[in-house]
Amino acid sequence: MRKLLFTVLFCFSMQALFAHALWIETITTGKIGQTQEVKVYLGEYADGQRDSTQHWFSNMKDFTLYLIAPDGKKEALQCTANGNHFKATFTPTVAGTYTLSVDHTVQEVYGGSKIRYYALGLVKVNGSAEGLAQLPQRTDFTLLAQENKKFKVNQPTNVKFLYKQEKTPEAAELTVQSPAGWAKKFKADEQGAVTFQPFWSGKYMLEGTFTENISGTHEGKPFERIWHCVTYCMDVDK
Repeated sequence: MRKLLFTVLFCFSMQALFAHALWIETITTGKIGQTQEVKVYLGEYADGQRDSTQHWFSNMKDFTLYLIAPDGKKEALQCTANGNHFKATFTPTVAGTYTLSVDHTVQEVYGGSKIRYYALGLVKVNGSAEGLAQLPQRTDFTLLAQENKKFKVNQPTNVKFLYKQEKTPEAAELTVQSPAGWAKKFKADEQGAVTFQPFWSGKYMLEGTFTENISGTHEGKPFERIWHCVTYCMDVDK
């Protein structure tokens, strides 16, 4: 009975862990010289669950948030715990698209899986897309959306996965989570592409995942696979 109870509790904790995601929220447009606020959350977006920073598991609170300017200049932003999220600010100095990026590997190995979280945020300053084309070079696991146009209700939206700039991750999945609490999972095709249609206006969280069948040792513990999870929040207009 003890072994059975332990197995049940372990499986439940694994499900809860893999249901969680790390994501960035910020206003997606900005102006030169105006301070931009950035928030980093851990929880379940569609359920409206944002975990208290005091209860983030493993070494999750030790993440680093990077700001990458349109010209590729990269700097770490100072993040401060603020209730159910971490907060940071930056002030754009040039026109173009700034990239916000988190790439964080969980310290513990869970169920034989090494876990790597990514989070992306894009801020188009003064309406310029300068620097956007370099996004695949700025993070290992990328969600490419049609950022050169506005996302609108009832219009098809195309998303493509890229891993390490050129690779198409195998068996990648995209979970679309709406501001209304609706969520749906899609399987990417052989080119790593997914098309979906948003039904409500507001902020959506896109969560892409895939499992890489690589074994090794992490923090002194063996792992059999690497689970990758990338998130990106997009605004949908009416």
